[in-house]
Amino acid sequence: MRFLRVMLLAALACALPLAAACDSRGDGAGSSAPQGASGTPAEFDGTVRLGAALSETGKYSVEGKDSRQGYDTWERWVNEEYGGIRIGDDRYRAEIIYYDDESDADTAGNLVQRLIDEDEVDFLLGPYSSGLTTGTSAIAEANNVIMVEGNGTSDTMFERGFQNLFLVATIASDYTRSGVEALANQGAETAVIAHEDTSFPTAVALGAQRHLEANGVTVLATETYPKDIQDVSAIMTKFRDLNPDIFVGGGHYNDAVLFVNSAKELGFEPDGMLITVGPSNPKLIDELGVDVDGVLGPTQWEATMAYEGPYFGRAVDYAAYYEQLWGEPPVYQAASATAAALALHLAIEAAGSTETDAVRNALRTLSADTFYGPISFDDRGVNDSKPMGMVQVQHGEIHVVAPGSAARAQLQYPLGDGTGRISGESSAWGQLPQALVNGIALGGMYAVLVLGFSVIWGVMGVINFAHGEFVMIGAYLAWLADEWWGIDPFVSVAAVFVLMAALGYLTQRGLVNRVIDRPHLVSLLVMFGLAIILQNVMKLIFSADFRRTSTALDGSWRLADGLTVPVTKFWILIVALGVLGGLSVLLARTKLGKSIRAAAQNREAARIVGIDVGKVYVITFALCIGITGAAGALVSPVLAIQPFQGPPLTLKAFAITAVAGLGSIRGALGGAMVLGLVEAGLAIYVGGVGTNLAVVASFVILVVALVLRPQGIFGGLRPVNATAT
Repeated sequence: MRFLRVMLLAALACALPLAAACDSRGDGAGSSAPQGASGTPAEFDGTVRLGAALSETGKYSVEGKDSRQGYDTWERWVNEEYGGIRIGDDRYRAEIIYYDDESDADTAGNLVQRLIDEDEVDFLLGPYSSGLTTGTSAIAEANNVIMVEGNGTSDTMFERGFQNLFLVATIASDYTRSGVEALANQGAETAVIAHEDTSFPTAVALGAQRHLEANGVTVLATETYPKDIQDVSAIMTKFRDLNPDIFVGGGHYNDAVLFVNSAKELGFEPDGMLITVGPSNPKLIDELGVDVDGVLGPTQWEATMAYEGPYFGRAVDYAAYYEQLWGEPPVYQAASATAAALALHLAIEAAGSTETDAVRNALRTLSADTFYGPISFDDRGVNDSKPMGMVQVQHGEIHVVAPGSAARAQLQYPLGDGTGRISGESSAWGQLPQALVNGIALGGMYAVLVLGFSVIWGVMGVINFAHGEFVMIGAYLAWLADEWWGIDPFVSVAAVFVLMAALGYLTQRGLVNRVIDRPHLVSLLVMFGLAIILQNVMKLIFSADFRRTSTALDGSWRLADGLTVPVTKFWILIVALGVLGGLSVLLARTKLGKSIRAAAQNREAARIVGIDVGKVYVITFALCIGITGAAGALVSPVLAIQPFQGPPLTLKAFAITAVAGLGSIRGALGGAMVLGLVEAGLAIYVGGVGTNLAVVASFVILVVALVLRPQGIFGGLRPVNATAT
C-alpha cells in the first residue's frame, strides 16, 4: 500500500506545472523538498510519529518550554537539513505530537496513554522532571513503547528493570559529583543539604551526601521541603547557624531563586553554594544579578564543552543552530532533549526498522559521539559514558569549572572574605529571636494577602477562589511598571490598587452580581472557573516564566550576630499594618463602613433601613480586589510571579480566614501571625521535615478551630457556615 501511495503521489506531482521539482538532479528552482546530507532533495516515503507530554504550564513550564524547543530543534534539523530518518533506502519525515501535561503527573500519564492509543505514535520522548517521567515511563513499558528522554534522571526509575526506558543524560545521583570533588580539593570540610521532597531532588541529595562523605566532607544537616514552596527562610536560618563551608540545594529553577534571595536576607554566607537547577540558565543571572555570582550548578551540557560528532557538528555549532531557530542560547535541558531525539533517530537507522524489538536492540548497542557528548547505554538504559559538568556564575557569565577535561575557567572558592559568617553554632534558644523575626515577617505577608479574601467572604458570602489569580495580576502590573519604567513596586502599589479596584468593579457588576443570590456552591464554582480563565489569560500574555520585581528596599539589617531582619518583608509588614488599620477605621467609623457591616450581618434588615445593599456589594468587592492586587504588588519582590502560582495563595487565604473569622480585620492579622510563627517554628525546630510539616500546619489548625470554635478564633462579621440565599 505504501508503494502504491508513493507512486500515486509521484504521478500527481509530475502532472503539475511545478513538475520540475521532481527532477532527480535537484536543480528545480521551486523545489521545497528537504535537503539530504549530500545536498540532493529527499522525498519522504512516510512518517515516523513521536509523542511527548511536556509542561507548557505549571511548575515546570520554564524547563518544559526548553525541552520542547530541544525536541523541535531535532525535528527541524532531521527534516530540513539531514533529509529525514533513513530506514533502508527510504527517507521518513519525523513528526512530534505534543500535549501539555500541566506539570501534573496524572495528566501526563493520561496524555501518554492517549498518544499511544489514539495518536498511535511509534515512539515516545520523555517529559521534563523525574516525577512526571516515572509515571509516563511505566505506561510506556506496559504498552511496550520505547521512551527516550534526557530530563528525568532519578535513580529509582532505572531500578525497576524496565526494558523500554533510555536516558541520554547523567543519572541524578551523580549530578553533584564533579562539583563536590572540586570543592573538596579546595579545602571544603563541612556541608548542608536542602532538597525538595520529590523523586529527582531526593536522588540528587542522596548522591550528594554519598559524594561528600566519599571526599571527606562532613554533612552537618539535611532538610526536605515540599513542592511549590514559597519561603525557605527557616531552612536557611537553621543552616546559617550551623556555619557550613558548602550549601547544596536540590530543587528546580524557582527554588534556586528562593535559596539565593533568602541567604542574602539572612546573611547566610557559606564559602560555596551548589544548586542543582538554575545556575546554568542565563535567566537566573538576569533575575538575580550580582547576588548569584559564585553560585555553582551542575550541567549536562554547555556550548563551550569540547564535544562534537557527525550530527549537528560541535557543541558550539549546535548552539548556533538552536539560537538561529529560537532567538536565545540553549540551556542544557534543551540540549538533553535534542540528544534524546537524536539517539532514538540513530537507533531507528541502525535497526533499519521502526519495530520496537529491533530499535530497542539498536539502542542497547548504540555508541555515538555527538555534540552532547558520548552516548551509550548500560543494562539499566542509562548513558554511562558521559560525565556531568559543573558551571559557576562569575561576574555575570556562566563558566564551566569542572571536570578538569571540560573546564574553561578556574573555580572560585571560597566566596567572599568570610566576614559575614557567624561566629559559631547557635543553641535552640539562640535561634528563637530569628525564628520570631521570620514568623512575624511571614505573618505580615499572609495578613496583606488574606485581607481582601476575608472581607469578601465575610460581607458577601462569596468564597473568591480566584483570589490568588487577582494577587498575581497585581504582581504582574507591578512587574510591568518595574520592567518598562523602573518604578519600584512600593511606589507603584497605589496605581495598582486603583487599576485592580476598577477590575474588581467590572468583575462584580458583570459576573458576581449575577450569582450573588444563588446557592453558595454556585458562586464558588463561578469563581473557580474564573480562576482557570485568568490563569490561562496570564499565560498567554506573560508566558509561564517565573518573574520578580526589583526594589530598592532589599537586603537585610543585621541586629546582632545570628539575627537579621529582611528589609523587604519588614516594609511589607509596615504597609500591611497600615492597610489593616485604615480598613478597620473605615468599617468602624464611617457611614460606608457601617453599611458594609450591616449588610454582612443581615442583608434584608439592611435593605429595610434604607441601605443600598447592591451598591455596598459593588464597593466592597472593588475595594477588596484593589487591596488584593496591591498585596500582589507588595509581595512581587519576594514571591514568584507566575500564572499558576495563585491556587496555593487561595488555599492559604481560605485556611486563615476560616480559622480567624470571616471579615474580621483583627482576625486576619491574628490568624496570619499565628500561622507565620507556627510555620517558622516548625521549620526551625523540627529537624529534617519541619518545612514539610509547616505546609500542612494551616489546615491542621483549620480542622481544630472549626471543631472547637466554628465562628473563628477572633470572631467575624458572619459565621463560617453562612451562605448566600
